[in-house]
Amino acid sequence: MIGTTEGRTILEARELSRRFGGVVALQDYTLDLREGDLLGLIGPNGAGKTTAFNLLSGVLRPSAGVIRFAGREVTGWPTHRIARLGIARTFQNVRLFGDLSVLDNVMAGLHARHGAGLLATALALPSLRRRETRIAERARAALEFVGLGGLADTRASDLAYGQQRLVEIARAVATEPRVLLLDEPAAGMNPSETDALADLLRRLHGELGIALLVVEHDMRLVMGVCRRIQVLEGGRLLAEGRPEEIQNDPAVIAAYLGNRRGAEHAHPG
Repeated sequence: MIGTTEGRTILEARELSRRFGGVVALQDYTLDLREGDLLGLIGPNGAGKTTAFNLLSGVLRPSAGVIRFAGREVTGWPTHRIARLGIARTFQNVRLFGDLSVLDNVMAGLHARHGAGLLATALALPSLRRRETRIAERARAALEFVGLGGLADTRASDLAYGQQRLVEIARAVATEPRVLLLDEPAAGMNPSETDALADLLRRLHGELGIALLVVEHDMRLVMGVCRRIQVLEGGRLLAEGRPEEIQNDPAVIAAYLGNRRGAEHAHPG
């Protein structure tokens, strides 16, 4: 049984597959991410989680299957077209411009989606200056939301690793996405930073109404935050359900949560 969530399906995948030569990284993956959803995607290393993210965000083209966003087929669309529809993502490894300020890093994400045209840029038109002002305001608001408002002028490379991850989230949030794909957002964070991240995810979901799909190895975070969870193993969807259902699913326990580390972190404290 799968827990219900309000809202219509906004991001959908049907029989999504990806092969790399003779290796099947993902096979017949199905997703129904609804408006206002908070869905976790877990599984052992090599289960296909990042491949699924790369397909949904346009980084990879599927070998088979269909992807729809708000009812519109977007299968095989490039990343920039996917982003403009309202799908943002972060990556396992922090991808910031280290020599730029925190504010400039967030603004760079907005420029990628809402940048001015070539003519306006060349002529330095008033419309460009107004747009720059709006972009800076939105970037500062996103930094305030994630708790980094006071570090806007700090060079990104001078931040702690956990703070750099928050900059990535702020950059995604500033684009005002309808769907946010978070690829291991707690990686490299200490327990207190992870607790703060959990609160941030709840606020993104509750206050901004963004549909979240979260890939994460920290089971305490996933079980404590997500409303629904999918489990991948060997590139296939093994189980889907509410956190308590996943925790007690024998197949999941055998595949993933049964090891010592998983058992220690499976239940939220």
